[in-house]
Amino acid sequence: MNNLKFIKKQLGIIATVLICLITVNTARAGLVVTDWNYDTWADFTAWDFSDGTGTTSGSLYELSWGANGGDFQDINQAAGSSRSALTLGDGPTGDDRFGGGHASGSVETIFGAGAPSGSEIGIGISATHWNNTLSGSFATLTSGTLTDYLTLDAATPDTGGVESAPTIAIDFKFQETTNAGDNNGKCLDGSDSANDHIGGCPDIFGFQADLTVGIPFLYDANLYTIDILLSDGLGNAAPIGALDSGYCSALGFAGACVGLVTQEAAHTTFQFGFDIRHVRSVPEPSSLILLAFAILFLGARKYRLNITR
Repeated sequence: MNNLKFIKKQLGIIATVLICLITVNTARAGLVVTDWNYDTWADFTAWDFSDGTGTTSGSLYELSWGANGGDFQDINQAAGSSRSALTLGDGPTGDDRFGGGHASGSVETIFGAGAPSGSEIGIGISATHWNNTLSGSFATLTSGTLTDYLTLDAATPDTGGVESAPTIAIDFKFQETTNAGDNNGKCLDGSDSANDHIGGCPDIFGFQADLTVGIPFLYDANLYTIDILLSDGLGNAAPIGALDSGYCSALGFAGACVGLVTQEAAHTTFQFGFDIRHVRSVPEPSSLILLAFAILFLGARKYRLNITR
């Protein structure tokens, strides 16, 4: 009976506290942003190469490997004098594929589920793999870290001030595959090197899936998430796709992974993008209810301890 009286006594206090918390947090939560202006750029912040001959080079916007003096832009060089590279830029063609750079624009917030489309897609930086045929003795890229930076300015409503979204450091792994495949002519995904691919088995870039989707950030007491996308150049974009288990295993991933494959003896540019999805205001009412029950529980425990002394 004493415990029941205690609980009844505390309910009024807890209700008051809960109402105050809800009122304060509702007042603190800003309006949900429906349109953003953005600026994004990226660079390489880490890289590793295998042992081998030739030379390797790493910088903020270019990783290259192969023959000393080779030209990775020349696709017609012999394997012993050729060079491959991975470069960052702000566009898919010409000189835009080099030297890093910023991509700016506007993007609309997504509400609820569903794939992004049209103005819900923000176009970001580009990455180009200069995949040239190399001598098997050359040292090659094995892994690296691509770090992306994003600043957001709320356009609708215009809350004033620019916020930095999370700095996204994406560790990737790379494999320069044997063009002819294994002894049976099979690539790492089981496909046929001669009949299923132009120039032989493709090279592979892989990422852990959770590094590229659902990346959370807070803005004006609202929770949003960012998905990294690949643009098809036609106004559409989608998250980076899953790789075959054979590719993931070869790259050293224990389970599923996402990534990209690039055609041998070709130069492939990927134009990245992103979307922003609203999740909820912070905190949720359910969190406040849990807090109230926690207060009640602790108070009841304290009361029981006091009466048994």
